[in-house]
Amino acid sequence: MKVLNLTFFSLPFVTAFIITYFTYTSLWTAWFDFLLWTSVTLGFFQFITTFIQTKGALNYSLPYAIKVSKFRVAAFVTAYNENPEIVKKTLLSVKAALGNRGTVFLLDDSTKPEIIRELSEFCKSNGIVYFHRTERRGFKAGAINDAIKALGDEYDLVAIFDADQRPTKSFFDIVLPFFEDPRVAFVQIPQYYEKTKSLIGQGARYQQEPFLRRIMRGRDLRSAFSLGSGTVYRISALKEAGMLEENSVTEDIATSVKIHEKGYISKYVDLPLIWYGTPPTEVSAYITQQSRWALGGFQLIGTLLNSDLDFRTFMDYVSGVFYWLEVGPFTLVQIAAPITFMFGIYFLKLSPMIYVSAYVPYFVFSFYYFYYLMRGTEYGLKGFILHQALEYIEFIGVTASFFAWVLKRKVPFKVTAKGRSARSMRPLIYHVVILTLLVASIVKGILLISGAGPLQLWSIGVNLFWASWHYFFLITGVYISIASMSEEEKSYLSFLS
Repeated sequence: MKVLNLTFFSLPFVTAFIITYFTYTSLWTAWFDFLLWTSVTLGFFQFITTFIQTKGALNYSLPYAIKVSKFRVAAFVTAYNENPEIVKKTLLSVKAALGNRGTVFLLDDSTKPEIIRELSEFCKSNGIVYFHRTERRGFKAGAINDAIKALGDEYDLVAIFDADQRPTKSFFDIVLPFFEDPRVAFVQIPQYYEKTKSLIGQGARYQQEPFLRRIMRGRDLRSAFSLGSGTVYRISALKEAGMLEENSVTEDIATSVKIHEKGYISKYVDLPLIWYGTPPTEVSAYITQQSRWALGGFQLIGTLLNSDLDFRTFMDYVSGVFYWLEVGPFTLVQIAAPITFMFGIYFLKLSPMIYVSAYVPYFVFSFYYFYYLMRGTEYGLKGFILHQALEYIEFIGVTASFFAWVLKRKVPFKVTAKGRSARSMRPLIYHVVILTLLVASIVKGILLISGAGPLQLWSIGVNLFWASWHYFFLITGVYISIASMSEEEKSYLSFLS
């Protein structure tokens, strides 16, 4: 099985290498040719895996469970220097949902004395166990592991909620019966974002729709992974897998791999059983969130390549790695390609008509399938544009995470800011530079048209299309980033300009 998994992982890169051999123009540019073809093959393999994953998603259904489960539950709310009022509301909602099935714990890693004092007093007066550490080994995963070890064998299940993720009253009524199947190691409930006027926040919400409504449904009972909050684990399975992974910034997915490697299955319950959380509403918070998720995906590569996962499960997880590679460093390659061509560096030996004949049908079909897949959701054209624009905004942060992983740089865990965070528009400086280069390449391409022959016209046309495509989504991303700024941030930006 491991040989098959390794073969699948390497296939996009091997395919790109073979195509490069037949299309490179010189040894000086062959490396760029290889990177460009790799971006194409990664996108194709990701589409194939998405197609396979989502075949059953449209027929997804949930059984109606009437059996009363007798599991003892430890419900953990995790917090780190969070707004105490948000934490209090979450604790009370968890307590109301849990009822007499177990105990509510606040795992508070806060370092601010005033927050520690306020939350500990609140817990004492509301029958909630307050758990606080003086050092933050393993961050959130470490806090959960330490708390589970301190509990002994008193509980069967552990439920985990972020500070702003509040379960509905029926949460445990619906979730617990699934654990009657001893193969189920954990149940995951999707996280919903509240609606917001911020275009960044709206885009972040739309970005989750294809993943939560289709991909995770398709991975149900096979490879649906923990999302960190709204997860209920079977404690015995968690212990068998070595507890939560503490060496990854996305401990949820890393732990899921370890559990699935043991032969357990996971259940994805796509119901609104958690009150809406707050999305990142400005560009700095959004890029911080996506960069952290991406770094976790890259950190997963070694674990996956050394795992004994069955092929289908391995393929599902690898598709996520391919996604981050494509959104990050290979988006940079795709943007650089038309700019490089327009300024006279011809790195690809391929008839543009062959390229159009081969690529356009795939391009059209992938768009049609995505439209078909998202029918019946709120996604629509607005969702698609905001989704794509945000991917163009995040790609520099994701690329930085890729190189942090390659260089083995330690990146401190950062909690995604709730609501508006610190003023920081610095990430957009790089995007403005790229936009300038794209505009220059488009102008240069238009000027080249007048003296071009028939074959050159095809080449110029292809590269003008991609330069315009990148420009549209990148300028849209910059616009929504600025539109989502607070008035104070806009004043600061105006002062700088």
